[in-house]
Amino acid sequence: MGKEAEKVRKPRFLCLHGFRTSGEILKKQIHKWPESVVQKLDLVFQTDLTRPKANPTLKGSSILLITSGSSSTRGQYYRRAAGAASQRCGSNEGETDFLKPYGLELLESCVDPVVINHPKGHTIPRLENNTRKGGESEKGSTCAISLPRIRSFASNSSVEATRVMQSMTSPVSISYLTQREAAEIDEILMGPLGFSVNQLMELAGLSVATSIAEVYKPSEFNRVLAICGPGNNGGDGLVAVRHLHHFGYKPFVCYPKRTAKPLYTGLVTQLESLAVPLLTVGDLPSDLSKDFDILVDAMFGFSFHGAPRPPFDDLIQKLVYLHECNQTRQKSSVIVSVDIPSGWNVEEGDVAGEGIKPDMLVSLTAPKLCAKKFSGPHHFLGGRFVPPSIVEKYKLHLPPYPGTSMCVRIGKPPQIDISALRENYISPEFLEEQVEANPIDQFRKWFDDAVAAGLKEPNAMCLSTVGQDGKPSSRMVLLKGIDKDGFVWCTNYESRKAHQLSENPGASLLFYWDGLNRQVRVEGSVQKVSDKESEQYFHSRPRGSQIGAIISKQSTIVPGRHVLYQQFKELEEKFSDVNLIPKPKSWGGYKLKPDLFEFWQGQQSRLHDRLQYTPQEINGRQVWTIVRLAP
Repeated sequence: MGKEAEKVRKPRFLCLHGFRTSGEILKKQIHKWPESVVQKLDLVFQTDLTRPKANPTLKGSSILLITSGSSSTRGQYYRRAAGAASQRCGSNEGETDFLKPYGLELLESCVDPVVINHPKGHTIPRLENNTRKGGESEKGSTCAISLPRIRSFASNSSVEATRVMQSMTSPVSISYLTQREAAEIDEILMGPLGFSVNQLMELAGLSVATSIAEVYKPSEFNRVLAICGPGNNGGDGLVAVRHLHHFGYKPFVCYPKRTAKPLYTGLVTQLESLAVPLLTVGDLPSDLSKDFDILVDAMFGFSFHGAPRPPFDDLIQKLVYLHECNQTRQKSSVIVSVDIPSGWNVEEGDVAGEGIKPDMLVSLTAPKLCAKKFSGPHHFLGGRFVPPSIVEKYKLHLPPYPGTSMCVRIGKPPQIDISALRENYISPEFLEEQVEANPIDQFRKWFDDAVAAGLKEPNAMCLSTVGQDGKPSSRMVLLKGIDKDGFVWCTNYESRKAHQLSENPGASLLFYWDGLNRQVRVEGSVQKVSDKESEQYFHSRPRGSQIGAIISKQSTIVPGRHVLYQQFKELEEKFSDVNLIPKPKSWGGYKLKPDLFEFWQGQQSRLHDRLQYTPQEINGRQVWTIVRLAP
């Protein structure tokens, strides 16, 4: 009984800070949690912290605390939570595991409050440990509760959030595996965790292919040779080749020591069905750069040891020679190594300094120790399949994968030569006989294409104006209407662009739709739209946008953002009982009546399409003439 009593400690609770405007969102999220989760919570502090809100239907010993307000008031919240919690003792290891699928977690076996600060409050990410140790008390608080190590974002600082996320992709803070650890993780994945080698190979190969596509576009680096070894690393290479084929590359495979196992013969059959050429070692040129843009090194993985045997020793030397030749070439081929540069020591790297020097390394599962010696410009992590149990067991610090991506960059991207940045556009032909006779109709056609393509803000346009002083200025605005007479947008009539338009009504618009390799340039004269039209659009806007238009004296100096917030709050209260907010006289619409259109579409080798429309009067009626301009 005495030993049992020694295990009794204060129950843990979770503090979430920085949810000043998102408390309602969080409450709704909590109420959507399954009953199995809700039963684990016995006390909930919500955004109204005048008193704790206990829910008698909740059971267990974990406490969820949601707070808002300034840091000066947090101490009393800790004390209040601790006081409520002091009546509840008894805590089991893993009692908070139920929170992990919902983005919440307590680190290690921390006790008492775990504080997570978040700048936006919509999601609760897994964050880095800060430097505070258990046993130190919250600064400015007399609470006797010992604080554990915490994962923390500054509650109102997006800069701190950015710093934390950047630290997770820093090569210094990333975990590196020994050869033994890498082998153990594979055994666990394919043992108790139920993965098959087929699944892991498919995910690894896809990660390699997406990493390559992230940096080396098929329009510039089209010809790919994958040199595959007899083991799992070679299988990863074969899978990557299949995906690269579907990504638009032209891949080749050199697979000299084929494995007779069904998994590998199946991968070869898949490549043969895609007409991917399988080359012998004798088919390869002495200088691989002559025939290939990308060389994928998938010969040996982390389980390899000893000296490479023929023919792989010669193939490795071909890649070494390729790197040496690249130093003197203006356009060079690139080497991509899968998990381990072949021939390197898994833990010590290129010991003799005479091995492959890849341009890209795609580490799988987690980087191996030798990756610390990688000095190329592109290091990616792939293999988005590591479960939390392995992360915890091996204390792994891995960067978060962005969105739905199968790869994530480790470290900063290399310094770029701006003069070398270029895109070789591939677009369908844009011919005179295919276009609409009226440029407004042609614009609508392209605009509909941009909307259908899901491009972000396809109505965004660059408006350029010139005042009496001859100095041009440009800014992005949003198109709000188009008809046979022109293009409409709305703004403040006392802004800089408005003053310039009053002095010189000539202006130009530029629409750029990157995903379609298209842009449209429109020139013409500008005039204000009617008050009725401005009024109608003003009241169609969200209520907050209407208030924002009133408080913004556009282009004037503001003492600080707090002034805008204060004015917004005051007007929000003023109009709280008003159905129709009056439009300010200083706000309204403009319309540009076009007298020139140019439709531009990117093409290969800079031979872009440029079709220009200009009005011409023929037999007393206006028609648009179409001419092609040199790119």
